[in-house]
Amino acid sequence: MATRNSILRCGYLLPRVLLLWALLDIMLRFAPPQWYTFRVHEFAMVTGPHNMGPFRTNFTYQNLRAYGDLASLSNCVDCRWYRPMNIHVDGRGFANPVSSGPYDAILMGDSFGIGAEQAGDATLLSQLSQRTGLRIYNSCAPIRALTREQLMELIDQLGMTSGTVFFELMDRSLGTLPLLQEGTQFERSDRWSENAEYSPLGNVSRELVGRLYDGQLMPNPYAVNVVRNRLRTGQTMLFFREDLEKAAPNGPTWWAKYFHVLNKELQQRGFRLIVILVPSKYTVYQPLIDDAAKTNKREAFEELEEKLNDVPVVNTAPALQQAAAEALEHGQLLYWPDDTHWNAEGVRVAAQQLQAQYAAGLSGTAGAAVRQGPRITKYDNRHRIFRIDRIQ
Repeated sequence: MATRNSILRCGYLLPRVLLLWALLDIMLRFAPPQWYTFRVHEFAMVTGPHNMGPFRTNFTYQNLRAYGDLASLSNCVDCRWYRPMNIHVDGRGFANPVSSGPYDAILMGDSFGIGAEQAGDATLLSQLSQRTGLRIYNSCAPIRALTREQLMELIDQLGMTSGTVFFELMDRSLGTLPLLQEGTQFERSDRWSENAEYSPLGNVSRELVGRLYDGQLMPNPYAVNVVRNRLRTGQTMLFFREDLEKAAPNGPTWWAKYFHVLNKELQQRGFRLIVILVPSKYTVYQPLIDDAAKTNKREAFEELEEKLNDVPVVNTAPALQQAAAEALEHGQLLYWPDDTHWNAEGVRVAAQQLQAQYAAGLSGTAGAAVRQGPRITKYDNRHRIFRIDRIQ
């Protein structure tokens, strides 16, 4: 019979604690992932079967209390803006509606195009489809876009013989070389190893430990992972540290060469390329922060746009900066305060600019960039959207 002293011995207690931990972890693997995750990425990227895309295949993620990646990265509970997240992943591992296709266009790019931060009818994919009339397949992925080889493979899988490719490029990418891409085989083997190591209970434990190290009860060592700034209205926003860095000196040149090669390959297959330049949150709100550190991302976008004189380009940075300033006067934001990504209003402003340029010339342009003057963007207080009234 076990005595009190024997029960408290490490050799008796530790194995039972580890066994209980393992049982709880196994049980949680059969529970809905929203019970122990704050958004789709931390679960769907490292668990389950994978195909070409970044997420586990044939999967729907629903979470009524999702919050931003920057709030998680900095362990700031008070910074969280809770909102619903609903995303469906198709059989290739990309975020697409349940019923879609056949397609006459492809959207590729990074996490800004995935649509996890917006409602279904407010995603970049949905807005582009509504405003251009195209049936678009979403192949956006976190961190980086598909390689050229993966894009050509996707075109073959979709059975497309002609169409349009929208390439969404965020200004953070101007600091990376687009030609250096890791192979798919390495990524898949790494995903399987992460899948084996993934622990739902570990997620719960990190959340509980984070509540202790919240900067009040105990110091928060994760606060340095992000930059916290105040807008001129006093609103606090979190920013990704890398977004405060300047673009690489040769960044526009690298990407211009990449897009020229990609455009040539697509033209040979009957496709046209349209590049959508999307600024980071810091680039948009930098003019609205007193004594903010200056970056050259907007200028780098303009340089890239000039170098792509034979490729249609939609530079959304000026419109988003102007719309952000006007929205702030009404207490509205275009990007989530606790996240790196834009919200539905930010997507809407970018999509409206693309629509204006698409209607003005992109629809009849195959290989010539459309250059237009500044857009006059006004805030519609009744419908809480931004409207492009005219083009100067």
